[in-house]
Parts: sequence; structure tokens; C-alpha cells
Amino acid sequence: MLTNPVLISVLVMCILCLLKVNILLTIMISAVVAGLMSGFSLGQTMSLLIDGMGGQSNTALSYILLGALAVGISQTGLATILSQKVEKVVGKSGKIFLLVIAAIACCSQNIIPVHIAFIPILIPPLL
Repeated sequence: MLTNPVLISVLVMCILCLLKVNILLTIMISAVVAGLMSGFSLGQTMSLLIDGMGGQSNTALSYILLGALAVGISQTGLATILSQKVEKVVGKSGKIFLLVIAAIACCSQNIIPVHIAFIPILIPPLL
């Protein structure tokens, strides 16, 4: 009974929820735990999870994990530290500030892995 993957998965979900982990991330983690405890490989587990979600689940899963990453970055205070460093470089010049925002936007597709989520993460601390 204590090795039942569903029971362990529910317990993991309850513990993560009590620790105030994002609910979507909690569901993903508990599903992976259940799959791995059932004897599936990680690849098989993720394939079953995505197939069970229905159409466009790859895209939905990507945005869920991207949102979790954005929340993690904003919770660490990394954006505030970055904005303070940008403020030291830019000073009070509005034109340079716009160029810095444009450069960050260009880099967000390649260097910073938060492309769409960079707007609510970086812009408010910069303003």
C-alpha cells in the first residue's frame, strides 16, 4: 500500500502545496514521481503526461514551465539587482534607457530564456 505510485504522488502533491509551490509545477512534479515509481522511464512518463493532456499540450507545458521560471526569477530578486546595475550605467538619460530595453528585448530570444515573460520581470524594476 505504501508503494502505490498514486498514493505517493498524492502525498508529494500535498506536501508541495503545503510548501506553497506553484500548483502547476506541483502537478507536473507529482505526475513525474508517479510515472517513475510505476517503472516508466522519464521519457515514457513525459510522453504519457503530454499525450494525456490532449491537443497543443507541448505548447501549454512549455508556457507552464516558462511561467514557473519567471516566478522563480522574480522571487529571487535577480531583476531588482539587474535594474540597479542598469541604473548605474544609464543614469538619467532616457535615450540610453530605451536602447538598453531594446537590447534586453533582442537578447531575450537567445540569451535570456524568458522571452515573453521578460516584460513583467524586468520592466517594472527598471521603471
